[in-house]
Amino acid sequence: MDIVTLRKFSLFKDLREVDLRRIASILKTRSFFKGDVLFSEGAAGLGVWLVIQGSVKLIKMDASGREQLLKVVQQNEFFSEVVLFDGGNYPATAIASSAGIAVVLYNSDAKALIHDHPELAWHFLHILSTRLRTAQDRIRILCATDVTSKLAAILLHVAREQKSTVLTLGRQDVANMAGVARETVSRILTSFAEQGYIELGRNKISLLNQKHLSLVALEHD
Repeated sequence: MDIVTLRKFSLFKDLREVDLRRIASILKTRSFFKGDVLFSEGAAGLGVWLVIQGSVKLIKMDASGREQLLKVVQQNEFFSEVVLFDGGNYPATAIASSAGIAVVLYNSDAKALIHDHPELAWHFLHILSTRLRTAQDRIRILCATDVTSKLAAILLHVAREQKSTVLTLGRQDVANMAGVARETVSRILTSFAEQGYIELGRNKISLLNQKHLSLVALEHD
């Protein structure tokens, strides 16, 4: 692990080179292939995961046993930081959505780093509060009764999360996020594409007209 790669993570960008070298020396590398389970919901929370290459889906199973997609973690993002603070189990299952590489910062090492660099704790807390707001926003979206509104809002929500208008999502991913049948999602997304709001690709959705998607979300909300 080189320090140039570490600096790409917001968590570490302001640390000194000597500190980055120390962190690089304690990180544990994990290679994965598409479909690999990195950890399962309820397993002992060992540490914070950072995605170096590829992407990872975080999912939960609902009461009916249906998969619900929480988030797609992209390159240079980290996840599962909550276990560092509550010492609990992983709250979701992490599945590789592509081949890639991640590194793990184990809780014991992370706590030692925070002891030496208290500013890291504030950064973690900022991330946690941001993700809490994101979760609240998603709850509001999922409460929408109109499916068309819900799907438009989800696309905009993911665009804000990924900070991109090109979303690494497939139709099944959107269905899992919305709790809606894939056939229904395909029909509505095709309609969006025909109206010029989005462009559909293989496991990719490009937002072409966010203004009109916002109007759809509001119109049916």
